Amino acid sequence: DIDECKTYPGKCHVNATCNNTHGSHVCTCKPGFTGDGRNCTADPCNTYKELNDANRRSNYDTPQGGPVLCDRDLEGWYRFVGAAGKKMPTTRVEPYHCGTEWSGWLDGAHPTVEDGEVRRTVCFSNRKSKTPRCKYSAKIFVKNCESYFIYKLVKLTKCESRYCATD
Repeated sequence: DIDECKTYPGKCHVNATCNNTHGSHVCTCKPGFTGDGRNCTADPCNTYKELNDANRRSNYDTPQGGPVLCDRDLEGWYRFVGAAGKKMPTTRVEPYHCGTEWSGWLDGAHPTVEDGEVRRTVCFSNRKSKTPRCKYSAKIFVKNCESYFIYKLVKLTKCESRYCATD
């Protein structure tokens, strides 16, 4: 039996290890990476950015006439930490909370670890909204990293809108 790992060194991804087996080989992504061993990408549980603003909390009242914050530049994997809270709320957040007019919340449950990355809708509404649920929405991904959640956020088109957080 030949050692496929030595004979064909490029069969596994650069971030994978090759284990020779009888008549074949097995590629396994290294810790911190996910994939099938032929393609490995960095696990977002290790590469997220943090959001820790206290004014992002779902119970934070946006001051009348005060500055309205927006998430038009947020893009990528994020985790809510510290004063912001721990995760996105899964029930409607009243308008003029979280430091903005259009307060965003997760429409659906948070995933289990086994679910992997799941697609979810974030709902936004304001005081003028006729529909209490989603006046407008954004599609994001959510992942359970065992002791915390991370969110693959997208840039929001309405500037007076923001992703909210809670404990």
